[in-house]
Amino acid sequence: MITRELLWAIRNELPMKLTIQRLGNFGPIAKQSDGYFRFQCPNCRELRATVNPSNNLAHCFSCGKNFNSIDLMLIQGHDFLPAVGILENWLVQYRRDLGRRTPSEQTTSERTASEQSAAK
Repeated sequence: MITRELLWAIRNELPMKLTIQRLGNFGPIAKQSDGYFRFQCPNCRELRATVNPSNNLAHCFSCGKNFNSIDLMLIQGHDFLPAVGILENWLVQYRRDLGRRTPSEQTTSERTASEQSAAK
């Protein structure tokens, strides 16, 4: 089931850089330069889209379009439900790599505390 919390976690916790890297040859051309992660904008095809690590959004400096991981998956041709499922799997693996618990592994009190801190 897709919850508000899951969409929030995908949008805020799953790095866009990781999403683009996981898309591999099916995703946009990307590179790290001058301390920024840049990729080919799926809208205008210019290599001027940059991920802002502070808000985990990408912005194209050519066409002005903004993207998050879900937007990028939809633009790549995925339907919404399968895209969220793929991103959820990547989020679970990313959290495990960081040593964090997934939402299904958290206790009710941990989820409540997490939701309350996210609401602030």
